[in-house]
Amino acid sequence: MKREFLINIFFLILINILIKPFYIFFIETRVQDTLGPNVYGLYFGIFNIAFILQIISDLGIQNYNSTSVARDPSLLKGYLKKILGVKLLLSVVYLFAGMLAAAFFGYLVDSPVIFFAVTVNLIILSFIQYLRTNIAAAGHYRLDSFISVLDKLILIGILSYLLFNSDRAAEFDILSFIYAQTVAFSIVFILVLIINFKLASVFGISFDLAFSKKILKKSLPFSLVIILMSLYMRMDGFMLERLLDDSAFQAGVYAAAFRIYEAFNMIGYLFAILLLPMFASLINKKKELVGLINSSHNLILAIAVSLVAGTIFFRYEIMYWLYPKNADNYYGDLLGLLMVSYFAISISYIYGTFLTSTNRLLHLNRLLFAGVLINLILNLVLIPGQGAMGAAWATIGTQFFVLLGQYYLSLHVLQFKPSFFLIGKRSLFIIIVLAVGYLLSAFDITPFWILNLIIIELVFIIIAFIFGFINLKDFTKEN
Repeated sequence: MKREFLINIFFLILINILIKPFYIFFIETRVQDTLGPNVYGLYFGIFNIAFILQIISDLGIQNYNSTSVARDPSLLKGYLKKILGVKLLLSVVYLFAGMLAAAFFGYLVDSPVIFFAVTVNLIILSFIQYLRTNIAAAGHYRLDSFISVLDKLILIGILSYLLFNSDRAAEFDILSFIYAQTVAFSIVFILVLIINFKLASVFGISFDLAFSKKILKKSLPFSLVIILMSLYMRMDGFMLERLLDDSAFQAGVYAAAFRIYEAFNMIGYLFAILLLPMFASLINKKKELVGLINSSHNLILAIAVSLVAGTIFFRYEIMYWLYPKNADNYYGDLLGLLMVSYFAISISYIYGTFLTSTNRLLHLNRLLFAGVLINLILNLVLIPGQGAMGAAWATIGTQFFVLLGQYYLSLHVLQFKPSFFLIGKRSLFIIIVLAVGYLLSAFDITPFWILNLIIIELVFIIIAFIFGFINLKDFTKEN
């Protein structure tokens, strides 16, 4: 299972490295820079509140389905049509709830079309994410990996035409960006729906009240996990846009740095998608389970530390390159702070996913609820005086609190004592990477900063190999 995980996670990361960074760094940042921090800041605030409410369209069905079908693939045939019916009803409820929230926060007056279009996009995305859990649970990890980047491939084509075509570029606005997403998501939705019907050997959608009550009762604990995670990860962008009277400028600057943070965060999310059904299938195999946890922890630690160090040392160059029209040193300092919290959230994906797979949701939800309160209080205290930097500090405090709590809970569930040797080894790796990165970044190895960054990242990879966090033998043996 460990070998299967490593092969698939590297395949997953590889195709994401080929596609998503190109989309983010050459397309979406061009969208942000073209629209400017004020316009994109408004969109960022709307997107975050709509994203927080998105759980209404799922209520934990996605996570519950992923663990259930992974344990018993035969459930897919009986579940698919009925869950599609449940999600359709929930999506209608979400749409109305979203409009009520928009009215309450004033978005129906300022930007009703933007809020409605963003909500529709998130509904389509929710269906895609549910349908992908069936593909992964059925063991088609590489197909799921390809689907995970398909929407970005489509968006690259559409947005490149809109942004770089001289006849279209002058007309580009925020709705152009949102409608491009609608087209891309719709195409992917149709594809994954066809694949699911083929996997389940069924076709159509059905409404079963008794089944709906049963599935929602079982999935609701999962929904609370998602609600709480969405709150403490997304409320900062919304609060920046609503608390500050600056025409969404601080929210827009935060969104620029947050997009890079979010792009890297996709790696942890990919780990979680792949690990959830694997953890669920190893519940009764403690030795294999611990081995998979340690391997995934070491691998994501190596990736996260390398990305954090490289980004911090070149934070100004990165932001000036990505946002030539609007960036200044403030953009770079904000990115550096957010990358510190990226380290914590990367590792927490491993332990949060493990706790979810073992249905230890009561303790996990208590921890996440505490994280939400901490994040809310820190944002209320720090945002009015420090703006986007205050939101970044709030994110750091929250993410490290949640990580430590998840690690402690996981050790308790596994009845496993922490390995001080392993902790020391990981700490030494972090110290060496930071020291080597600082020394190398202080010298101009080449005249080109991007080439210097690539060289430093390659050195980090070599260090990870030396420490054994990336071990080629793991790809050739089963355990």
